[in-house]
Amino acid sequence: MSKLVMGLWDCPVCGTKEIRGDVASCPSCGRARGDVKFYVKGYTEGQALHKSELSQFEELDEKKAAEMGDNPDWYCSFCNSLNSDKVQTCGTCGATRADSEANYFEMLKRNQEKEAAELAAQPQPAPQKSAKPKILIAIAAILVVILAVWLWPKTKPGTIKSFSWAQEIQTEDYREVTEEDWSVPAGGEIISQQQKIHHYDQVQVGTRSEKRTRSVIDHYDTEYTLEDNGNGTFKQVPHQVPVYGTETYTVEVPVYENVPRYQTAYTYKIWRWMPGETLSSSGTDHNAVWPALPEDENKRESKRSGVYGFTMTNEKNEDIAYQLTDSDWRKNESVWQELKEGQAVKIQTSGGSATLQDENKNKLSPVRQVR
Repeated sequence: MSKLVMGLWDCPVCGTKEIRGDVASCPSCGRARGDVKFYVKGYTEGQALHKSELSQFEELDEKKAAEMGDNPDWYCSFCNSLNSDKVQTCGTCGATRADSEANYFEMLKRNQEKEAAELAAQPQPAPQKSAKPKILIAIAAILVVILAVWLWPKTKPGTIKSFSWAQEIQTEDYREVTEEDWSVPAGGEIISQQQKIHHYDQVQVGTRSEKRTRSVIDHYDTEYTLEDNGNGTFKQVPHQVPVYGTETYTVEVPVYENVPRYQTAYTYKIWRWMPGETLSSSGTDHNAVWPALPEDENKRESKRSGVYGFTMTNEKNEDIAYQLTDSDWRKNESVWQELKEGQAVKIQTSGGSATLQDENKNKLSPVRQVR
C-alpha cells in the first residue's frame, strides 16, 4: 500500500478549520463529520511534488495507515455522517451501512450537482442597459442619412455655351539601334562578340563537419501527487517523469560553390520602330482637327488620343466647364461632335460621379467638372 498522508476538514456548521481527518466529529460543536471535503494544507489538487517536499505533510506510520486504510468512508443516508470503511454501523445514529447508498466520492458528486442546479435556478440579474449602444445607433443613423443625401441623384439643367478639345498622335521612328543579346535576330548586323557569364550553377565541392545539439532523455525522476482516499487520508502516488539533457552530435553538411557558365554575347545593329515625337493640336471651337503627320517613310502613327470638353451655363447664369470622361476617347469624340451650341442639357450628380444628359434625360456620357 502507498504511504498515506493525514488530511484535514473544516466544520460547515461552526466554521472550525483544519480538523484532522481521523477525527469523526467537530471538537468545537460536536457536529458529526458529514458533507465535508478533505484537503491537505499547503497542497493544490494535481500538484506534482519531489520526494523532499513530502516531509512538510504528516505521514502516517504503518500501524496508523493500516488502521485507517485507503478505502473511502461510507455516507450515512439518515444522519449525513461519514463512517470508516471498516465499520458496518453508523457511529452517530446506528443505521447500517446496507441501508445507505453512497460513499464519500458519490456524496461529493451529488453535492456538486445540487449546487449547480441551485445556482442555475437562481434568478439572474438583468443586465444593465448601457447608453453606448444608443449613441452608436444614433451615429449610424446620422451617417446613413448623410450617405443617402450624398448618393441621392441631383439634376442641374443648363445650356451649352462653348467647346474645347485637345488631340494627340504618338509617332514612331524607323531607325538603326545598337543592342546586345545572346543571339542575333533576323536582320541584325554583328558588331562584336565575346564570352560573358550567362548564369551560375551551384556545384558541390565537398563537405564540412557541423556540430548540432538535441534534447534526449537523461534519466527519470519520481514525482508524487496526493490522491484523496475519501476517508481523511491521502495516498502518495508516484509518477515517473523524464529529465532531459542536451546531446551534441556531428553531421556532414555539403559545401557548394557558384560556378560561372559562359556563353557568347553579341553586340549588333538592327533597324527597329522606336518611340518618336508626340504631335498635338487643340482649340476652343467645335472643329477638332488632328495634327498633320510628317511625309516621311521612316515615321508612322503609333497611337491617337483625344480630350473633349464644353462649357455649360446653368440656371444661375454661371459658366461651368466639363470634360467627357468615358474610358474610350472615341466615344467621347462621338458624343462631343453631336452636341450643339445653345443645346439644353442636364448634369446629374450622385455621390462623386456626374453624367451628361440631354433634355429628355437620356444619358450621353460620364463627365467631370474642370476646376
